[in-house]
Amino acid sequence: MTKPPAVTRIKVAERVAAELRREIVTGNLRPGDRLHPERQLQEQFKISRPTLREALRLLESESLIEVARGQRGGARVTKLDPRVLARQVGVCLQIEGVTLQDVWDSRMMIEPEAAALLALSKDFAAIEAMAENIEEADAAIDDPVAYAHLTSGFSRLLTEFCGNKTIHILSGLIQDIVDQQHVDVTVKTYTRQGVDKMRRLNVRSREKLLELVRAGDAVGAKAHWRTHLEASGEVVFSTYQAQMPIDVVQLPPPAEDG
Repeated sequence: MTKPPAVTRIKVAERVAAELRREIVTGNLRPGDRLHPERQLQEQFKISRPTLREALRLLESESLIEVARGQRGGARVTKLDPRVLARQVGVCLQIEGVTLQDVWDSRMMIEPEAAALLALSKDFAAIEAMAENIEEADAAIDDPVAYAHLTSGFSRLLTEFCGNKTIHILSGLIQDIVDQQHVDVTVKTYTRQGVDKMRRLNVRSREKLLELVRAGDAVGAKAHWRTHLEASGEVVFSTYQAQMPIDVVQLPPPAEDG
């Protein structure tokens, strides 16, 4: 006779954390709201103080709340910081041995589709933001770090205004990796012969995409941005080994003795 599958027992603290988490994600508790005092929460959930504090630690580790100690302390709901989740995703990708080629392939799937959606929407705010980004990138052509951040910022605009929040959030999860790669590549190739011309062509390519978006040409926008990423990928992979695992856990510089 086959035994029924074992039932996983959920710890009380995890169940309490799940109930509070649901209150946060459904909007019943909003950023800035204070949770009830500890004693009241203990009575509400019929749990001990250590169990409650374990539940609060779980939520704090997810950056959903912050807990202040002292007489005026307590737990307060925080505004979700996507950078925290992005770091966790980056660490997970590195543990799994994900390569830069793998990350770049995901961009090739996401960004051209976002460009097509953006062209269909003809969002004026998006067009204005893209034009401003291009103008700033053109002015920062000789500043490799600023130029690199503007380059990745342009990609962020595509997903931010494409009208699909899922695409934007998923793209944002790898954006830190993309930002790091853009800065590293731009700085490392800064003095190479012909790279200055390449950067200017890159800016012209963004201007071309902007024209296609203004015209509402979704097919053209998608095809153009895919070609753009393919060409950019050649530069990236001439600097890095595409099949080497990504490295998102960089050590900070040594602290100075004070």
